Amino acid sequence: MPDAEIQDRGFIPPAPSPGERDLPPLRALLTSISRPLEGWPRAIYEQRVWRPPVPGLPVFIMDPDALGAIFGEKAAAFPQGALWRRMMRPVWGDGLVTSEGAAWRWQRRATAPAFRPAHMHALAPVMVRAGEAALERWTRQGRIDLAQECGRITLDVLLDAVLSGGEDFDREELRGLAERFVAQVLKTRLSYFFAPDAFHEGRMSPEAPEGARLRAGVDAMIRRRRAEPPRGDLVDLLLGARDPETGREMGDDILRDNLLGFIVAGHETTATALCWPVWLASIHEPTRRRLRAEVEAVAGDGAIRPEHVERLVFARQVVSESLRLYPVNHLLTRVCVETTEVGGMRVKAGERILAPVYALHRHRLWWREPDRFDPDRFAPDAEPPDRHVYMPFGAGPRICLGAAFAMTELTVLLATFVRGADFTPDPGHRVWPVAENSVVRPEGGLPMTVVRR
Repeated sequence: MPDAEIQDRGFIPPAPSPGERDLPPLRALLTSISRPLEGWPRAIYEQRVWRPPVPGLPVFIMDPDALGAIFGEKAAAFPQGALWRRMMRPVWGDGLVTSEGAAWRWQRRATAPAFRPAHMHALAPVMVRAGEAALERWTRQGRIDLAQECGRITLDVLLDAVLSGGEDFDREELRGLAERFVAQVLKTRLSYFFAPDAFHEGRMSPEAPEGARLRAGVDAMIRRRRAEPPRGDLVDLLLGARDPETGREMGDDILRDNLLGFIVAGHETTATALCWPVWLASIHEPTRRRLRAEVEAVAGDGAIRPEHVERLVFARQVVSESLRLYPVNHLLTRVCVETTEVGGMRVKAGERILAPVYALHRHRLWWREPDRFDPDRFAPDAEPPDRHVYMPFGAGPRICLGAAFAMTELTVLLATFVRGADFTPDPGHRVWPVAENSVVRPEGGLPMTVVRR
């Protein structure tokens, strides 16, 4: 399609969006379980609150004031709940993602300094090396599945940036272990969602055999690193982390839980987040041209350096818009533990709350032309979206600790790839996002041909 025609008509990339008519109730319920993005009713994209007609099912909340209370000032009444702990403890143990209350607060205070944006920008050379190595590999191969390859890159970045090379691990083995581990842990059961949250209290998802092997590897790495001189990586930052209020340090078990969580969950989510903007740039010529012009103006022919990251303004806009259209996690969940009023509505104790991030990011009340790809929504002079209708990394005090790391990595790698190669999607492949294991990924991957520029 000619560029002018794309610009005149607007570019709407393929994705589920509300139809003129909702599916029949039973079909909608079954579709919502197997392919949730295609089963959600139109109301979730147009209204502030939607209660399913089946008693006992979660209530969907799309009102920013209510979400601000749930994730902010009234967060104590809306913990993640026993179902969340049941599903996530095999990965995170007693780390940040699963802990609540005082156990969460001291860990967050201790670890937050390690994830300051300045620390993350300093990792740009590691990210560039992984991106350049990938481009060399891809151009030798010619044809790749970008979605699968992004998982390889993001794990390489994590091992090099977090673990200074990760010499304790065989990369290919670790990649396979991590993928199988995450798939097993996040495999949901229909009965989980129909049972009240109290049913899950004290219960654990079955342990995957990969979990014990992964933990043993991280434990061995921690023991060795405590006896070695510092390297300046994230492990060192966390080995020296202390709660500024109490002086409490992380023991080996808590450190292990958090490091394992960062490695296993971090590479999975960032890999998915990376493939979408690269694909969008590959099919939208105006975006591709602007990205290349920006990277060449900022970095010339040289490698992207830490001081360049803040100047890659349009690249960051493309990443932000990609995360709007294809958020990594399609929904966030909370459980009401005491009857509370939020945003003028009453939520009863025991009700499960769903914040449908995918629908919020395409909501008809909060976005202009919500299905259109428009990176300039996030331009420096544009009005920023409400932080409770744009939540790619969550919201409130529990917003993702690794957000700065992820945004730096996504921006640097997008810039590296688009400047360095031409990506041509397979014309016979239908690209379609599906929510699989809670992650919005391209169904069937993203087959492409890569030619070095």
